[in-house]
Amino acid sequence: MAKRKTKTVYFTPEPDWKKYEGTTDQDAMNKAYQDVQYFVRTEIKDKDKIAMTRKWVKDDSGWAQEDIVTILKSPDWVFGPTSTTIYSWKKLNFISDKILEHLEKRREEWIYQGGRVIEEKLAKAEKAPKKVVSIQERMKEQVADLCGDLEGFLDDMVDGEKNIKEFDPFKAMQIYQPEIKGPHAKIIKDEFAPGYSEALEVLDWKDEDLKEAYEHFDVKMRKAFVQYYETINTACDTIIKTKATTRKARKPKARSKDAIVKKLKFQVNDPQFALASLPATDVVYANEVYKAKDIDPKGLDRPGTGIMVKGTTLTEFNPKESIQKTLRKPAEMLPWFEAGKQKCKKSFDTLTTTPTKMNGRFNEHTIILKTF
Repeated sequence: MAKRKTKTVYFTPEPDWKKYEGTTDQDAMNKAYQDVQYFVRTEIKDKDKIAMTRKWVKDDSGWAQEDIVTILKSPDWVFGPTSTTIYSWKKLNFISDKILEHLEKRREEWIYQGGRVIEEKLAKAEKAPKKVVSIQERMKEQVADLCGDLEGFLDDMVDGEKNIKEFDPFKAMQIYQPEIKGPHAKIIKDEFAPGYSEALEVLDWKDEDLKEAYEHFDVKMRKAFVQYYETINTACDTIIKTKATTRKARKPKARSKDAIVKKLKFQVNDPQFALASLPATDVVYANEVYKAKDIDPKGLDRPGTGIMVKGTTLTEFNPKESIQKTLRKPAEMLPWFEAGKQKCKKSFDTLTTTPTKMNGRFNEHTIILKTF
């Protein structure tokens, strides 16, 4: 989700933090803390101060890793009394020896409280029945990191650190481990569906609440906001279709069918248009990929009928009836051909571009969209 604009209003004036930069004298450090601690105690939310305290323990305390792990198991209330102190010193960017001594004393208490939480969880785990994780939940866990990376790109784009042209979720899905399969892709698409709906409303720019929340979005950013989600949807659709066509690939009746298409070059999928090729074995004995010279009306895959493949070339097709036409608007027209034989033929006949004869050659840019 993109970052909405937030407004912070303080009743107590916020300190000029830069005024204290470079302070090294211990007395001056303590005086600086006295100057800012009232503001921090009254104006900063507890959850923000506690989050800062946990971060200090993890990154800056210098304590043993075993102690840090135990301390961070403690509930938030354990850090409450000290969170104002640590937040203040972190904002000041220095910490006095006096406070460090105090934190050393707090460390033992925090270790004790964290240890209690660990013991209680272990006791509950021994008594509680083993939770059965559903397949759906397991798949959501498997794609959680990928979804986080995609969301991170959106935040960077809104902050101006990246632009939409750099966004390639399809590539991210291809290299992700575990392998992204059709069901994973559907989960990812569903995960981003609410954000896509909101992005469309933002682009429409009619809802007053959204106008206020996204007032920092100019027209270009609103369009990129929608394009971000549409790129994810296209990538997911490509994965879903690719896996589906691979799964439903017919096992050849004769082993020679796989051998026939072994050298045939074709493009497995095209994320730009959410296309996925049928298995190359579907070409062999088909009556129409091109127009076959000898039709097999019952589709019995009988030798001597239908299309044949030799190396990287289709053979046994009718050179007079096998023609091609160019799609002027492929994004709009391709869906016409994801239909049955008669509808595909009718759509092809309506194209007004000049027909040219086919030569039977396939290459790495050829998508096998339909065979009949």
